[in-house]
Amino acid sequence: MTVSSPASDDAVTHGREPTPLSERRYDWFFIAAFILFASTSFSGDLVNLLFRPDPNSHYFLARLVYHVYAEGADPLLVTNPRFMQASAGVSALVFGSFYVVLVYAFVRGRDWIRLPAVFYAGMVVETTFLVLVVGFAGDAPLFKTVCGAAYTGFDYTFTDVPRVLMFNVPYMVVPLLLVARMWRPHPFSRR
Repeated sequence: MTVSSPASDDAVTHGREPTPLSERRYDWFFIAAFILFASTSFSGDLVNLLFRPDPNSHYFLARLVYHVYAEGADPLLVTNPRFMQASAGVSALVFGSFYVVLVYAFVRGRDWIRLPAVFYAGMVVETTFLVLVVGFAGDAPLFKTVCGAAYTGFDYTFTDVPRVLMFNVPYMVVPLLLVARMWRPHPFSRR
């Protein structure tokens, strides 16, 4: 009776073997990006789920997110309306955990990550797109139309567009590159 190693079980059952990471040098880009994304999910997005970016917060990460990103750039993030809290919760808990799974799959060369990775990419691009649309267009025109003169609220448009784009565009570009990387039926294995 032969016992195959757990590292190659899913590839062996399909007559394929994982391509070693040393032969997939471009995958290091994805590994680094997903480690960075996981760290921002478990730190920055956790701030908006539990607190909000605030220079006077007792929570170190709330002060850090405020000073590094939100201050003078993203009033929507500082205001932290419910939809941002919900979006940050998904990012902190679901996407953050999935980034860890992506890192594992890329390091170990697991083909089973292909379909979940494509679904993840669509969700992240859609979420980032919605946040950017609100940040560029603002909500004030809609509320002024609906509420008329009674509306005296604040508009959430970005005030430092280059900084906002620097922090957010990678969350659109990397998932789209991931879809391109996952295009083949067996992205990590060979016969």
